[in-house]
Amino acid sequence: MKRTLAAALCLLIAPALAQDNPFSGFRGKVREGNWEYRMQMEMPGMPMKMPEQVVNRCVMPQDVDKGGFASKDGKVPDGCTFSNMKFAGDTATWTMNCVKDPKMKVDSNIVFGKDSFTMKQKMEMTEQGQPMTMNQTMLGRYTGPCKK
Repeated sequence: MKRTLAAALCLLIAPALAQDNPFSGFRGKVREGNWEYRMQMEMPGMPMKMPEQVVNRCVMPQDVDKGGFASKDGKVPDGCTFSNMKFAGDTATWTMNCVKDPKMKVDSNIVFGKDSFTMKQKMEMTEQGQPMTMNQTMLGRYTGPCKK
């Protein structure tokens, strides 16, 4: 009887815990280790293409749990909240709203492959009172264990 009650409580509590961490759906899709990120930004109206940025970083389990695995420094900006988090198979979509300067809204779509992902983001922000839109594509690929 005690085991049945404990199992029932786990079934009730687990979804609530998953809702407390909107990034729990990324577990198992991004593995611990070194990742190479290739980022390309586009700004409508820019006369030239912005240069690609390449970043290598060690991703730890807490980076996945905190949602920072797909950022250069592993951190989510202060003053940002997440909404509309949806997972379907190997695809996730969400919206990030940031209230600190620069204020912005970011709509993200990420598709996971085996040891890789492609993330597309549309950023709408206000910089010095001027509205600005940027699109970013990030290709991530696992390159092996973290270097010590």
